[in-house]
Amino acid sequence: MKKLITNSEIKGVIEAPASKSIAQRAIIAALLARGKTSIKHLTPCDDTLAALNIARQAGCHITHVGNDHEINSPGAGNLTLPDEISCGESGLLARVMIPIASLDGKDKRITGHGTLLARPVDTVLPPLSQLGVTIQSPHGHLPLTLKGPLKGGKEIQLDGSLSSQFLTGLLMALPLAPEDSSIRVNHLKSKPYIDLTIDLLSSFGIEISREDDTLFTIRGRQAYQPCTYTIEGDWSGASCLLVAGAIAGEITIKGLDIHTRQADVAILKVLEMAGIPVSIQPDSPYHSISVHKSPIRNFNFDATECPDLFPALTTLAARAEGTSTIKGIHRLLHKESDRATVLQEEFQKLGIQITTREDLMIVTGRTLSGNATLHSHQDHRVAMALATVALRAKGPLQLEDELSVNKSFPDFWDTLDQLKTK
Repeated sequence: MKKLITNSEIKGVIEAPASKSIAQRAIIAALLARGKTSIKHLTPCDDTLAALNIARQAGCHITHVGNDHEINSPGAGNLTLPDEISCGESGLLARVMIPIASLDGKDKRITGHGTLLARPVDTVLPPLSQLGVTIQSPHGHLPLTLKGPLKGGKEIQLDGSLSSQFLTGLLMALPLAPEDSSIRVNHLKSKPYIDLTIDLLSSFGIEISREDDTLFTIRGRQAYQPCTYTIEGDWSGASCLLVAGAIAGEITIKGLDIHTRQADVAILKVLEMAGIPVSIQPDSPYHSISVHKSPIRNFNFDATECPDLFPALTTLAARAEGTSTIKGIHRLLHKESDRATVLQEEFQKLGIQITTREDLMIVTGRTLSGNATLHSHQDHRVAMALATVALRAKGPLQLEDELSVNKSFPDFWDTLDQLKTK
């Protein structure tokens, strides 16, 4: 399917969608906690629905009123995880469920669909083998087969340079192992997401000790405790809409926490660097963020710790005066698409010159052409970035695979249409 996007101004107040990154972690923690966990403000998207489906298959009873969900779980020791576990298209869910599925000592097959099947999982094999798991992935991708139990009882080495998601999975699974464990991490990237994981685990009664972000010590035989947990607004999903306000009108987004552990709160720093006025107002229990159209300065920003911001930052740089640089493109290789290449290809159709050098993306801003067909490459963040930049194109644009936004923000198109004033 194709979505027609025309040059438009935007204006309005919206509520941020729930963070899918936090929501998936909370659902899996609730799955492991015996009893009733209440998860508030869980707005559905493909990735969170995949996590809820796994919880149901494992024996949880789930009810909801609006966006408030109650998950009643038999607890980690009484789960009935299916022999085949589908993680949808979620890289986080796959890398979390691999160690969790290995806890019970039964044969399991972890799979998914779409772009997830092309994302590498070979880095999980040696650490899990050291912890007593028999695991096979002939091609280094899903599907993979495994058999536990996950024993713990060792210090393992983990390369954190490409992703922190498997570390999150180990931090969630090893507290349930029969023995204490430790993880020594080299070159940890996306540290804010590990902070987020440890904070969430604390809410569910799980203790993790850490030393300088290189050594994590996990006591075994812990028990997850049910709780009431509120999902805060998603800075990743909000980032493109904040950029839309900066280039095409004005916007206020409610439900965002400026004190969050989410890495993509860094969008506020970039907007400031680019000369965009940002207003932050208390909006209990979080904040309202307002942005309005202003001249945009070029900027230089290191996005190594927040690679999901690359599409939104590319849009901002495309409308900036002069040349901007964004560092960290090595983090983009194994996302839903090869994002660095895709962003180059699609923005070039609008007349925007993007080059790469070493670990830098270099974007030269200019007036945007139009009358082109753009492709999301089945990447939700690319789709949202292209929709945003299209607001300033000279002519109408067609976007293919527009439903890729369902992975994280199914209401994106309705939200954008409601904001348009002409």
